[in-house]
Amino acid sequence: MDVAITVGVIVLLMLSLKLFMQKRVQRVKGKSVNVSIFTSDIQELLKGKKSILYFYTPSCGACKTQSPIIDRLKDDIDFVGKIDLSDKREVATEFGILGTPTTAIMRGNNIEEIFVGLKKFDFLKAKFEVL
Repeated sequence: MDVAITVGVIVLLMLSLKLFMQKRVQRVKGKSVNVSIFTSDIQELLKGKKSILYFYTPSCGACKTQSPIIDRLKDDIDFVGKIDLSDKREVATEFGILGTPTTAIMRGNNIEEIFVGLKKFDFLKAKFEVL
């Protein structure tokens, strides 16, 4: 009985943390970001175009599942950039990212939409096309 309660509390805490991260990251929706924090290839990607930025860390288990989906998306959409947050902590701060994987749909340097966690290929492609 005690094990079931402990497991239930842990699951509830994990779900609460995920909801908190999703709500927190939504606060940056519509925000303009400082493009000087990016490498030149990402800066070029953002120049006035609609694009997708994918934020990950190499040690993240969920990122290892999401990365092939992003690579497949990159084959369909030319405007996809991948950013390793273990090297670019200032980017995580600028975007308000608390967890990875995080995917942002950008229009120029403005955040149109941002998602935390694993997202399916069809979901991301549809969101990109609609925005």
